[in-house]
Amino acid sequence: MRFLERTFQLTKGVGPWRERDLWARDLATWADFEAAAARGQVMGERLDRELLEAIGKTRAALNKRSLVELAALVPAREHWRLYGDFLDQAAFFDIEADGENEPTVVGVMDREGVASFRRGVDLDQFPARLARSPIWVTFNGSVYDVPVLRKAFADFPTPVLHLDLRFLIRHAKLKGGLKGVEDAIGIARPPHLKGVKGLDAIRLWREWTLAKELGALRLLVEYNLYDAINLRSVLEWTLWRIAELNAWQHVERAPIFERGDVLYDVSRLVLSL
Repeated sequence: MRFLERTFQLTKGVGPWRERDLWARDLATWADFEAAAARGQVMGERLDRELLEAIGKTRAALNKRSLVELAALVPAREHWRLYGDFLDQAAFFDIEADGENEPTVVGVMDREGVASFRRGVDLDQFPARLARSPIWVTFNGSVYDVPVLRKAFADFPTPVLHLDLRFLIRHAKLKGGLKGVEDAIGIARPPHLKGVKGLDAIRLWREWTLAKELGALRLLVEYNLYDAINLRSVLEWTLWRIAELNAWQHVERAPIFERGDVLYDVSRLVLSL
């Protein structure tokens, strides 16, 4: 799932359309372009020279595993290409909020595992947990989750890059909300979570805080954790779909993330409440 070396949008004058033209000429990777440029002009003397220089800088940053440098070299709209080389640094998270848009429960999955943070218990620890991951993955998080969290926490961190799947899925010809996308790609939720939505999250939180209904709290936390862990499967499916739509050849296809790998941890967390 390493797609970074398939982008040429590294210098002014090479955008999505020119990149597609290079792919159509069987120049799929940086190495292909370098070999072609060594034989003669590809796009023109100046543009070839500038792109070769940009490829050299980007490759050097990749070899150093400098995510900060790469995020500056690659256009923000193409940041998804960095995921395959840095997936171990990604945090997938989702928040639930009350009727006043104050966070109540936050679920996260990162290299440390799955975790749930709750208002009045340990929610204040979430910013520190998130700060340890330079890549954030959300669904509509740039519009909702992150602004809500920034309002709630004065020193909320900033990632090196943020992949918001609400916008990325458009590249894969998908649309709709997270649960609709999950159904479309075949990762539907278990029956007891079917139909649970954002408004239900508000109701469940109230049932817990007002009536101490433990079942409501457990359902809310489990629902929220599924929102977080399914993000990885949706992201990886989306990246493979983009590769297919671009007709990229010789791409080694690995299985997308299987949430079964973490469901034991989810169950243990929920039952420990």
